Amino acid sequence: WFPASEAFADWTSPGPGRITDGYLTAPGVFSADGIDPASAALADALPAKLGQSVADFGAGWGYLSARILQRPEIAVLHVVEADHTALSCARANLEDPRAKFYWADVPGWTSPERLDTVVMNPPFHTTRNADPALGQAFIAAAARALKPAGHLWMVANRHLPYETTLAELFGEVSEVGGDGRFKLFHAQRPSRPRR
Repeated sequence: WFPASEAFADWTSPGPGRITDGYLTAPGVFSADGIDPASAALADALPAKLGQSVADFGAGWGYLSARILQRPEIAVLHVVEADHTALSCARANLEDPRAKFYWADVPGWTSPERLDTVVMNPPFHTTRNADPALGQAFIAAAARALKPAGHLWMVANRHLPYETTLAELFGEVSEVGGDGRFKLFHAQRPSRPRR
């Protein structure tokens, strides 16, 4: 027998901490060591005006949300994230009364209002293997949540086959940027069954 506090000290998580840019992250959350380059590219590609009602699907620790909240016309930002630790970090990073937080899986989340814009960098695996169905479910959730004239802005790894799903669920889809690792999409005019 030995004191647990000493013997297992190296097994405990160091807990949340600040990265170079000042954001709070935690071990085990996506992009815990720094800003994800694909998310940064998406944030840089967003138009100046997003509308008043916006959602960040799979918001993680809140980087995209923080960039969205720099726009004064935003009335409400719905921050939706399934990972409780990541959402706790997002709450700390987004001390803005316009941010509304939801601990929820995006595909099953119902927006309290029709949205002008959805922004997302959807996850693409729950195990080690890529599962495009997860991102496709995020795209379908965006189509359901958006206003008829709403916009989806998303980033995805280059190898993921989202083009067909986007074309099935939106009237207009365009690839607006990216590089050899990821691609940026803008989709508008969602076609969806009524909720």
